[in-house]
Amino acid sequence: MYPTARLITILVLCVALSIVLALAWPQGWVWAPLVMLGVLGLSLFDGLFAPLSRTLKLDLKTPRSMGVGRDYVWPFSLTFTGRRPGALEVRFGANHLLIVSDTAQAITDNEGAFHAELALKAHARGVAVLEDIHIRYRGVLGLIWIQKRLTLDRQIVVTPDIEGVQHDASELFSYDSIYGVRVQNQLHNGSEFHALREYDASQDPRRIDWRSSARHLKLLSREFQAERNHHIVLAFDTGRLMGEPLLGIKRLDRALYAGLLLGYCALKIGDNIRSFAFASQPYHIAPQVSGMQGYEVLKHQLSSLSDMAEESNHTLALADLNSRIGRRSLIVLFTDFIDEISADLMLEALNRLSKKHVIIFVAFRDEVLEDLAAKPPLTPEDVSRAIFAQRLLTQRETVHALLRRQGIEVLEAPTEQMATLIVTKYLALKQADRL
Repeated sequence: MYPTARLITILVLCVALSIVLALAWPQGWVWAPLVMLGVLGLSLFDGLFAPLSRTLKLDLKTPRSMGVGRDYVWPFSLTFTGRRPGALEVRFGANHLLIVSDTAQAITDNEGAFHAELALKAHARGVAVLEDIHIRYRGVLGLIWIQKRLTLDRQIVVTPDIEGVQHDASELFSYDSIYGVRVQNQLHNGSEFHALREYDASQDPRRIDWRSSARHLKLLSREFQAERNHHIVLAFDTGRLMGEPLLGIKRLDRALYAGLLLGYCALKIGDNIRSFAFASQPYHIAPQVSGMQGYEVLKHQLSSLSDMAEESNHTLALADLNSRIGRRSLIVLFTDFIDEISADLMLEALNRLSKKHVIIFVAFRDEVLEDLAAKPPLTPEDVSRAIFAQRLLTQRETVHALLRRQGIEVLEAPTEQMATLIVTKYLALKQADRL
């Protein structure tokens, strides 16, 4: 128990009143200590007859896992056995992986219980712990705070945002809307011959098979379907730079989310997926998976990846990847670099790799640098930061231009839209028959 602001205010007023009383009526100074003792007695009464904290019970159900970067809201309730206060305040404590509100949440009594919601968000993968809950409430007179701490120790495994992947995939990609239950006759929808059908005015004239039409004495057109069974490699850089946060979430976690979304769509279409990871050296190369049953395998593979404190060795990693892939594949590379100098060796390794494979280079857009470069300078330090940020952005653009000159698809998108734009790029390459 400890005093409330009301009790402290009353005591301060009593002291001020006693000083005024002593100056105006010296014989009456004795009443001031008596009044203060009376107030302290009331506060003791308030504490003794307040609702008992040991009768407090918490009802909170937390899941075993949650997705990184996703907002979660879980209801909970607090009940008292016997007397209960009119209102109380709660605040949760958690480890470094969870983001909880620092301010106390006020809850009022509702039909004999206190109902509220706990808002949580994880900014990194790992084992998060919801450690405890601090509860406090006032006595009947509002002079004393009664505080109670309940130990929770609820462990929650933070994984890539699987729920968000499936939600985005359902909105972005629908198997029937792209290919249909029957094979659709769309120009540039593939190059694999499927069947002949009678020509009608709704079809493209360039699809007419003149030899077959002459043989059957009626116009026949060719139906095509998109080729399946393409090989896609998700290559993840897990070095030091990928552990840096990007709008509150690590670059690697954003890359894993985009990789899962692309893998979900590609496996549903009928292509094959494999994952590859490296830091100072390659350490993860998984076999190919296919079909929607392979998505569960892909989830476990990518969930095991974590960022390291090592510098990335692109030359060794990309050379090893090139030696392991025999068939022409689509390689989606998630990596980052600081400046033009650190990217020289990466450019050379990607140039060799691009001669055989199609490469999508996912460039993480640095909104922090863009804000520093665009911020109006008010001090000399702001001028220095803006010049340095603009220099780094210029060097990044130079590297991206060199990559495009080598025939590499460079995808630089806003952070929140990166995953969906990667899938859009993949579908565009597939429909253009570039895989």
